[in-house]
Amino acid sequence: MIELKSFKIEDWKYLKKWISSESELIQFAGQIFSFPIDQKQVELYLSESKRTVFKIENENNETIGIAEISIPEENVAKLARILIGEKSMRGKGVGTELINKLTEYGFSNLKKERIILNVYSWNIGAIKCYEKVGFSKTDKPKKLVKVGNENWETIEMEKKPVANNV
Repeated sequence: MIELKSFKIEDWKYLKKWISSESELIQFAGQIFSFPIDQKQVELYLSESKRTVFKIENENNETIGIAEISIPEENVAKLARILIGEKSMRGKGVGTELINKLTEYGFSNLKKERIILNVYSWNIGAIKCYEKVGFSKTDKPKKLVKVGNENWETIEMEKKPVANNV
């Protein structure tokens, strides 16, 4: 069981602890931050008004992750920067529960008609998690992100509310 709480600037220490390389940072955050992440970057990130950032706490009130929901278009919410930072909590259904809570927030609290997210094509575990909770790939053209000597391909996925849930 997890709970979403407001991510505060003092919580940036978790990001510093969880992200130990440039590729981990890009996997988690795209190119919004530069490595190594620092408090000033996080302050700027949190100042964006169309962005709501959550820290994820487990049943023991321990911070185990972070996630963001933003509003890129009028009827759309976007999930981003999703990270179960505590590695011991991965593979236990926390990601599935988190995505369900975020989509419920987007549909119920924000009253959006569609929720989108981007995921790297090689991140099969994340793709399976998103599909499990009802996301499907869109036909939006894939983008390439250069990471070191590699090109990472992004896939957009979306979920629309089930008629009875709105």
